This record gives sequence, C-alpha cells and structure tokens, in this order.
Amino acid sequence: MTAWPTEPCRSCGAPVIWCVTTRARAMPVDAEPVAGGTISVEAAGGTRPLARVLGVAQQFGRRNLHTSHFASCPEAASWRTSPRARS
Repeated sequence: MTAWPTEPCRSCGAPVIWCVTTRARAMPVDAEPVAGGTISVEAAGGTRPLARVLGVAQQFGRRNLHTSHFASCPEAASWRTSPRARS
C-alpha cells in the first residue's frame, strides 16, 4: 500500500502516483515499489510528490523504489507525441 494518493491509468487502469520531476514535468509512477525500481518518490512541499531518478550508487540497498508508468504501461506508446508535435 502506498502513502501517496493514486489515480487509475486512463489506458490500463493500473494505480499510478502523479509526480513532478526535478525538471518540473508531470510523470506517472507505478504506485507500488518494485525490485529493480529506479525512482524515489519524495515529499516536495507542493501538491504533487517529487519523482527523482536515482543513479546506481543511490539505489543500493533501497527497497522502496518505484518504476515510471511509461515503462510498464502496455499502452504507453499511444500517449507519446513526436518532438514536432510538442513545438
């Protein structure tokens, strides 16, 4: 069980935590920590938690790391836009 509020993914229905990255971008993160996760979800003082991608040395010994939902969602490709569409 996660301590953060979750919402279902609009494609696959899996629970996700909507976070903000260190570059102030929205990022869906899988709600439950997993072995091999690379993302730390931390309190940021705002309305959304902070998603921080950790390096290998920072991951060592941590069991509470998450995965980006972009990496685990079977429908992730349908949400991606080309670089031209973002301009």
